[in-house]
Amino acid sequence: MKRGRRLGLALGLALVAGGLAVAVAPGLGSGIQPNAALLTGVGIVALVLAGMAIRARLGTTDRRPALPAVERSQSHATPGDGLDRRLAAMASPGRLHGARDRRQVRDRLEATAIAVLVRDGLAEDAARDALADGTWTDDPHAAAFFADDPGTDVSLTTQLRRSLSLEPTIKRRARHAIDALAQRARQR
Repeated sequence: MKRGRRLGLALGLALVAGGLAVAVAPGLGSGIQPNAALLTGVGIVALVLAGMAIRARLGTTDRRPALPAVERSQSHATPGDGLDRRLAAMASPGRLHGARDRRQVRDRLEATAIAVLVRDGLAEDAARDALADGTWTDDPHAAAFFADDPGTDVSLTTQLRRSLSLEPTIKRRARHAIDALAQRARQR
């Protein structure tokens, strides 16, 4: 509270207490002889104070509490988003850096595959050999992604079906490799 308000509150409480004391024991107020000038002065001061209070109330706007701004949801990168973007980009027609994208995806997946195979108990060299010869999984598409020789023992029907597919071979093999690694990692 401001100093003026405290003073006014204290004065008001003292006058109310005095008035109640005179009302309860009328003999306390017998020595007070109010004249017309005193009553008029008290009335004018009361009207001025009431006018100031009304003016202060009318001059203020409806003051509602200022609430903090609502937080906006923030987008955070999901693990694997970068790999998903690279997979989509490397399979796009007309990409100038497709070979570089393929190499980066293959290197990243190879590092992950080696880590998974080492965690499963293989030595790092044995894990690299398993990836190179395709023995690390039963999925031929996943095995072909890392294999040095993706295999030519695929039937003519399968080759024809793959060639008619809209999904590029490299993307299909990468997707199968990711799925095979995820399944292998979950089994542990």
